[in-house]
Amino acid sequence: MLGHDVLLRHRKTILLLLLLAAICNVIAYLYIMERKAQATPTTTTITTTTIAREPETERSQLADNAVWAGLGAMGRAASGNWTKAQLLAMERSERETGYNAWLSERISPERTLHDMRQHSCKKLRYPMEKLPTISVVIVHYNEQLSVLLRTLSSLRRRTSAKLLKEIILVDDGSHGEHYNFTDTLQQRFPSLLLQLRHPKQLGLMQARLTGARRAKEAVLVFLDAHVEVTRGWLPPLLAPLLENNKTCTTPVVDTIDYETFAYKRGRPSRGFFDWDFNYVQLPLLKQERDALPAPHDNPIMNGGLFAIDREWFFQLGGYDEGLRIWGAEQFELSLKIWLCGGRLLEVPCSRVGHLYRNGSFHVQYSNSDSAVKAVGRNYRRVAEVWLDEYKDKLYVNMPHLTHIKVGSLSKQKALRERLQCKPFKWFLDHLAGDFLALYPLEEPVDYAFGAVQSVAASSLCLERTDSAAHPQLLPCDRDLMYPKEQQKWSLSHFRDLHSSFHCLELQQREPQAEVWLWQCHHQAGNQFWFYDSNSKQLINGKTKEDQRCLEAVVAERRVVANTCDANNQRQQWNFGYVDETRLEDFWKNIPESS
Repeated sequence: MLGHDVLLRHRKTILLLLLLAAICNVIAYLYIMERKAQATPTTTTITTTTIAREPETERSQLADNAVWAGLGAMGRAASGNWTKAQLLAMERSERETGYNAWLSERISPERTLHDMRQHSCKKLRYPMEKLPTISVVIVHYNEQLSVLLRTLSSLRRRTSAKLLKEIILVDDGSHGEHYNFTDTLQQRFPSLLLQLRHPKQLGLMQARLTGARRAKEAVLVFLDAHVEVTRGWLPPLLAPLLENNKTCTTPVVDTIDYETFAYKRGRPSRGFFDWDFNYVQLPLLKQERDALPAPHDNPIMNGGLFAIDREWFFQLGGYDEGLRIWGAEQFELSLKIWLCGGRLLEVPCSRVGHLYRNGSFHVQYSNSDSAVKAVGRNYRRVAEVWLDEYKDKLYVNMPHLTHIKVGSLSKQKALRERLQCKPFKWFLDHLAGDFLALYPLEEPVDYAFGAVQSVAASSLCLERTDSAAHPQLLPCDRDLMYPKEQQKWSLSHFRDLHSSFHCLELQQREPQAEVWLWQCHHQAGNQFWFYDSNSKQLINGKTKEDQRCLEAVVAERRVVANTCDANNQRQQWNFGYVDETRLEDFWKNIPESS
């Protein structure tokens, strides 16, 4: 009996040891697999293809086309040790799309972002049960799938399902099989997405109207196809509509870098247009800064990102159906909102990132000639209907508009009459005090104007082209005081150096710094220039330590900026005309924002 008990205990011990050995083997196996997973980055493709099942010869190519785990996560710049072939592919994709589409395809459609709100915004609470439900309207034309997927995925992940009822996606006549991804989108967003398509391109405004007419919810939210919404973006955008349904709200529009997809936070501001119909941003008024993060009046919206009551939108006539392709639509709608009984607010607690393209890239529309003509036509339609006698100021700066046929305006003028809309002077009186100080109706005389001629190479003058991001040195026009348009520069009362609406801008201060052509913002800063008629130098920056001088690189027919040296002939320039008397007062009454 004793021997039997001993044998039984031995058997139990052996079984226990075998069990422990099996557990150790499992743990060891899991540890090895985890180390392998850490050593080899996990990759998942945008399609449903499984990499492991691909033939060995195709595996490396497929992996290069796959989403790379962690790339661009939390809104960081997407970076890596790129090969020469990959860098070339990036450059090619940027030329074709205006942003690094190659890199975009490798960033997850579900990439994470930090909470971009100010700390005080996170403490605010909204009456979620009272907020209206929304229909999001997005228009796309020849959009890259990877960018569109991030737009849609960010909406689904960061918007309450109680508020977001539908996304209406309008394809405005995209052409080519490369842009036919209807099935892919429907599979990913089956119950949320309604897809509509125009057989040919009708333009942004018409496509948005197509989507808005199909919307079912109380509030329309218009977004561009290349955005990423951030945490908590929607409730603060909707809350002001509870107080007044004739309110339209816009988020603060942050920037997604076109090369690295880094998410960069923007500042609250107020939008306007100048007397050349360029969209400009002005800083907040003191009382608005003191009240942050409260919503503030926004005279002119940025463009495509806003929320508005659906009934109110159509009471305003939606967009003017006479506007074509793109351009001036945000001016027209903003003016209608303000002048016809509504209010337009920017909401600092709502943030949406927008992927802006390379400044030198121009979108290719189905009919480029028509697109170019459409902008001028749209400008004149808005001016004739909404600017009253102030349209003449616009026509002084843009006389070509007076020769453009705009079609019938009777419907728009009847709408203005029916809604008993206020005159444009009311808009200027109530919203444009500091605007008129910067953009006066009677514009001050320039400090200098005409050609900018290199002293080091007198046959060469500074020239800009619409398609180039940097100015060039090209043969001078015969008339230096009144040269051809591309060589006509002005040192203006804004203290910037511009040709048309392109300003010279210095973004860095290192030796041989690049000089950029950028849209004028009239806030001085990196566009602040001074001409020293004694040394003949063009100087960027106000303070001595920041100042850099424009310098000719004659052999390469370009310009850079370097530390100022009065004896360096390459830094010497002749203006076609200099108003010496006015230049003596250049440093007087410089605005604080400069």
